[in-house]
Amino acid sequence: MQAGLIIGVGVMIFSLAFIFMFLLLIPNKVTKEKLIKIIGEENIEKIKQAKDDEEIKEIIRKLPKRRKSKLKTLLESQDIRDVLKALHEHVLK
Repeated sequence: MQAGLIIGVGVMIFSLAFIFMFLLLIPNKVTKEKLIKIIGEENIEKIKQAKDDEEIKEIIRKLPKRRKSKLKTLLESQDIRDVLKALHEHVLK
């Protein structure tokens, strides 16, 4: 009885580890919808009206800490140049 329980727990740990590794290896795709959801509609409008990259950087820097951390997670980077590149690619076309 105890051996079956130990084997069951071992198999469950292995399968959960396999699922976790699979989820880590799936690439995270940046889309316009995800950027709008994280940054917010009002900030996207401000970004569209911005005259240069410096104004966009200021808008991004003024985001609440929680939104900035979600943005860093989405882009898998802490560099603001990656944020600008994603905004130019998906929002400011």
